[in-house]
Amino acid sequence: MSNSFFYFSLAIGVALGAWGSYLTEQKNRSRQLGFLLGFFFGIIGILIIVLLINKKPRS
Repeated sequence: MSNSFFYFSLAIGVALGAWGSYLTEQKNRSRQLGFLLGFFFGIIGILIIVLLINKKPRS
């Protein structure tokens, strides 16, 4: 495996993790959950986040 492929894959994982973090924050869930789902599961993780039900905000 070349170094450029590794860095490209890592950049895609971080980008999907950031996107997942943003989406879970919009659904009133933890950002860590969104980052982990996006980073480790990629597009499938993003689809899981999209299908999550919105959590009611704490009063």
